[in-house]
Amino acid sequence: MSTPNPWTVVQAADYERHMGPDGLDQLAPLSQLFQQAYLAAQPDRLLVVGCGTGNGLEHVDPAVTQRVVGVDVNLQYLGIARQRFFQLGPRLELFCSEAAAWRAAPGSFDLIHAALVFEYLYPEVLVRKIAEWLAGGGACSVVLQLPGGQGPEAPSKALRIIEKAMKLVPPDELMRLFETYGIPLRRQETIPLRHGRSFWAGTFGRDPAQK
Repeated sequence: MSTPNPWTVVQAADYERHMGPDGLDQLAPLSQLFQQAYLAAQPDRLLVVGCGTGNGLEHVDPAVTQRVVGVDVNLQYLGIARQRFFQLGPRLELFCSEAAAWRAAPGSFDLIHAALVFEYLYPEVLVRKIAEWLAGGGACSVVLQLPGGQGPEAPSKALRIIEKAMKLVPPDELMRLFETYGIPLRRQETIPLRHGRSFWAGTFGRDPAQK
C-alpha cells in the first residue's frame, strides 16, 4: 500500500497561517515571484503546479490568458481557489491530482509555474512532465526553498510531518535536469526572506522552434 500524501490532510487555515505574515511570511513573496513570471510570459495558456488556495492568481489578466489550469492534491485548497477567483469563470480549470500522475496534451501551456513543489517529489519525474506539457517558446518558472534559517513551528501535526519530509533540491541539479530536456535556464535570482530563509527563483525557456 502506498502512503497517502500528507498534503491531502493539511487544513487550508493551518497552511495559510503558517505561510502568512504571522508565520513564515512566504505567501507575499511567492505571489510576487508568480507575478514577475506571469508579466514576463504574458501566457495565453497557464498551468500552476501545486496551486494551493490560489495564491498569485490575482495577477492573472483574463484579457491575456484564456486558460488557467491549477493542479493540487488537496481538494479543500481547490475549493477555496475556485471561490476566490470565481471571476475567472470557465477559463479556470482545477484538478485534484498528484503532479506526477496528472496528464495533459503535449505542448498545452505557454507558462508553467511550480513553486515549492520539487521538494516533495522526484524532480526528474516532474521535469519530464513539464518538458512534455510546455509549448514551443514557452517558459517554466520554478521556486525552490534554499537551506538555512529557522521559523515558527508549524501549527499542525500534518504540517510538521511535511516539514520533515521536505527534501531540498539544489538549483544546480534542477538546471541540469531542465537542460537535459532541452529547456535551459534563462534567468535566476535569490530572494532573502524573514527568519533567515531564502528562495531561489529560476525561469527556464524553450526555443520557439522546439515542440
